[in-house]
Amino acid sequence: MAILGGPWGGQDGFYWDDGVYSTIRQLEISHGAGIDSIRIEYDIDGRSFWSEKHGGSGGDKIDKVRLEYPNEFLTSVHGHYGNLYELGPVFVRSLTFDSNKRTYGPFGVEKGTYFTFPKMHGKIVGFLGKYGWYLNSLGFYVEPLNKPNNTPSNYIHHHSQQYIAHGTDKPYEYSMIQGSLGPNYDLIFAIRQKDEHRNNSPPINFFPQISHEAKNQIVQKLVKDPVPYGPGPWGGEGGKAWDDGVFTGIKQIILSKTDAICCVEIEYDRNGQSVWSVKHGGSGGQIANRVKLDYPHEVLTCISGYYGPIKKEQGTKVIQSLTFHSSRRKYGPFGEELGTYFASGTTEGKVVGFHGRSSMYLDAIGVHMQHWLGNHRYWSKPASLMKFFS
Repeated sequence: MAILGGPWGGQDGFYWDDGVYSTIRQLEISHGAGIDSIRIEYDIDGRSFWSEKHGGSGGDKIDKVRLEYPNEFLTSVHGHYGNLYELGPVFVRSLTFDSNKRTYGPFGVEKGTYFTFPKMHGKIVGFLGKYGWYLNSLGFYVEPLNKPNNTPSNYIHHHSQQYIAHGTDKPYEYSMIQGSLGPNYDLIFAIRQKDEHRNNSPPINFFPQISHEAKNQIVQKLVKDPVPYGPGPWGGEGGKAWDDGVFTGIKQIILSKTDAICCVEIEYDRNGQSVWSVKHGGSGGQIANRVKLDYPHEVLTCISGYYGPIKKEQGTKVIQSLTFHSSRRKYGPFGEELGTYFASGTTEGKVVGFHGRSSMYLDAIGVHMQHWLGNHRYWSKPASLMKFFS
């Protein structure tokens, strides 16, 4: 599952999100006093796909970053953001791209607030941000790289590095543990050095070169029950497993119910195109409900509900009730709130996919979440119409 970094920059402009791809092939950057626009060539399982141009039509110079696909890939992006004059709009002033082979840039002017993202054992697979006359902000998706076959499932890697926190120009020293507890669990722990130790003293290594077993013990103490990959699904163990995968967002959901939730059907968005899922569940259900979001200005942030045994069949557990929570309101509950309660995580982010189990009923349901790591409190609307959601 891809991890979101950013976006960094200004809050004005139109929101865009290219979604997640296999990798990045090429970037086209238009720049002058700052970054005017960016356009990306993605790879979709061996096929080339160009994004729209994100930004304005200005820029004195156009540079292209051509990666040696498929052996070279982007690992990190850093740069600066600020304004040209007092009270002017904040936008991205410079960008530098790091790959697994070399560094490209800087492009633009290195003035303003510096930003970066802690380097991970992964590759960049998508971009997002805001744009107007310039590239106002930029963020990206990072996909952890698969570990080699001979790497143990409880692989742990330790290192120390500096990180420039969003909205500051002060470097903070971090001691980090990064690793995996299996194919479905990736871990990243970052512990910041306290300010009183930062003066002129060398960086503090919170985890010295200790044995593999000792590091594993640290992780076991920190994580008793790792968060499931998804998370969920919640519900019964009957039916056949299904997984729609990850998309750009959710447009609408149709569900039918009788004495429990019979089936769900979801309209996803994939980079501006509608994709309908198959119907998950049985053909029963005489009451159909539709949850239609004002996408992309409204996004699904959480689901909750109840699961329990079907009436007259005490041994079978299915989804009894579903409630959908968006960035604007709550939809539901649909069905009877009986049985065991469940809810997806409350971490700020949006639902980008569903998975679960189904047969004659919707036996279980879970979500794929895109979690924000940066400040992401505004949704895409023109500045004059933009709403603020806390």
